[in-house]
Amino acid sequence: MYPVINQNPDQNATGESFWDQFSHIPGAIDSRMPTFDKSLDAYFDHNFSAIIEEWDLVTEVDLERLENRLAHVSEEIDQLYAKRTAIEARAQRLEDLVASLEKSL
Repeated sequence: MYPVINQNPDQNATGESFWDQFSHIPGAIDSRMPTFDKSLDAYFDHNFSAIIEEWDLVTEVDLERLENRLAHVSEEIDQLYAKRTAIEARAQRLEDLVASLEKSL
């Protein structure tokens, strides 16, 4: 009936504040973004595990598992070298013993 003067400068004629209008901006921006980027992101999101498998990519979990295996194998190799030197020393003692026995005959 009577014209009303808006006393709040943060509100427009419909009564919405600037922040109410601002919340609609991301939707407006999103609707103007190229759809190729969105469809590419959606494709990767949907098929990421298959892409990792097909391209033989390594995930962090795979990398941790491989590092643990490498540490375990390295320990085993060190133990085998230690056993090898002990066996070689024992074999040398046996050869010396056999040689001394042959000389005594």
